[in-house]
Amino acid sequence: MLLICCGCTRPLQDLTPTERPEPTVPKFGDRLNTGRIAGRVTWPGAVHEIQPIRGLIATPDGLRWGEQPNHLAPAIDPVSKGLANAVVYLKAVDPKLSKSWPFEPLAIETRGRNVSVKQGAHSGRTGFARVGEPISMVSFDDEFHMLRARGAGFFTLPFLEPNQPRSRAIDAPGRTEFTSAAGYFWSSADVFTCEHPYYTTTDATGRFALDGVPPGTYTLVAWHRNWKLLDFHRDPETGKIMTLVFDAPFQTEHEVTVTNGPSSDVVLTLPK
Repeated sequence: MLLICCGCTRPLQDLTPTERPEPTVPKFGDRLNTGRIAGRVTWPGAVHEIQPIRGLIATPDGLRWGEQPNHLAPAIDPVSKGLANAVVYLKAVDPKLSKSWPFEPLAIETRGRNVSVKQGAHSGRTGFARVGEPISMVSFDDEFHMLRARGAGFFTLPFLEPNQPRSRAIDAPGRTEFTSAAGYFWSSADVFTCEHPYYTTTDATGRFALDGVPPGTYTLVAWHRNWKLLDFHRDPETGKIMTLVFDAPFQTEHEVTVTNGPSSDVVLTLPK
């Protein structure tokens, strides 16, 4: 009995296993032994005058005849012939070897009856999202609006009231074009859903850079929407333009080899 009483006076030992946090292992592309691809996307020759699009235009007060500028008209630097806002990316990069995702969450906005991409401080026509990542969509216009997605994503979302965000994920890699399904045909936005982060757009002089690329040989792609209008679809009851049909996008590919060291300058010229 004395031994038992003595044993009861000892402090109890906590045998509950403690969870140890997993060590943070940097991705391959975040380490030092990666390379860089830099260069310029150029357009050969001059661009002829691009005509505005004329037809019945939907307004909050009804329909009217008018003109809207072609929102796909290119911006070409007169000195370097560099093409702004071209999309440049690598094909078939192993996501396990890629650097960390560099892009902020993406939103599609309708403001002033124009569709655009908002991604961090960037606002424009092009954005990048991971496959399966929710994309926020919102209309800031007082009138009823519908947002149409066609491509890797295929859906149409109504916006009955302003400032009521909705979200939808796109589960396939590729490009999705977002346009108005309410008759505001004069703007669009392109979202590339990606399996790796090696995507970018060119600056005002056509320059681009892709950093943190694992060593290897890749196909480098330059892409830009075609501004040649082929046709348009009208609402059969009102006659207003609903959808614009443009020619196939401009695209070129170039094989590049990435090593651990300085990059060489790559010039990608899009075919006419």
